[in-house]
Amino acid sequence: MNNEFDEVMRKRSDADLIRILNSAPGDYQPAAFEAATNEFARRNLSEAEVITAKEDIEQNLQLDKRKANEPLGIEWKIFAAICPGIIQVMFAGTFKADGYDRKAKEMFKWTLYGVGFYIGFFILMVLLTIVF
Repeated sequence: MNNEFDEVMRKRSDADLIRILNSAPGDYQPAAFEAATNEFARRNLSEAEVITAKEDIEQNLQLDKRKANEPLGIEWKIFAAICPGIIQVMFAGTFKADGYDRKAKEMFKWTLYGVGFYIGFFILMVLLTIVF
C-alpha cells in the first residue's frame, strides 16, 4: 500500500527520521509516522549510523538552545527605543520565527519602552503648556 508520505520520508535524512520516530505522540499524522517507520526499517542503518544521526540531533538541539537564549544587541535596543513602531514589532516577529526567542522578547520590550517614553514626553509637554 502506498502512503502519501512515503516519498517525503525517502528524502529525509537519517537524523530527521530518528527525530520523527522519537517525537511525542500526536506531533505527526499517523500516516506520516508510519511512513517514517517504514523508511527507517528500509534503510537498515548500522549502529554507528544511528549514533552519528543522534549526535547530529543533539548538536542541532544545542544550536537551537543557543539561538533561543541569544540576547538582543545594544544597537537594536537603541533603535527600538528611539524609533518605536510597527517595523520593530515586525523585526521581533522575524526573530521569533528564526528561533531567537530572547531577541524577540527584548525587541518588543524596548519598542514598548520607546513608546512609553514618547507618550510620557507628550504628556509632559501638554502639562507644561497648560501650566505656562
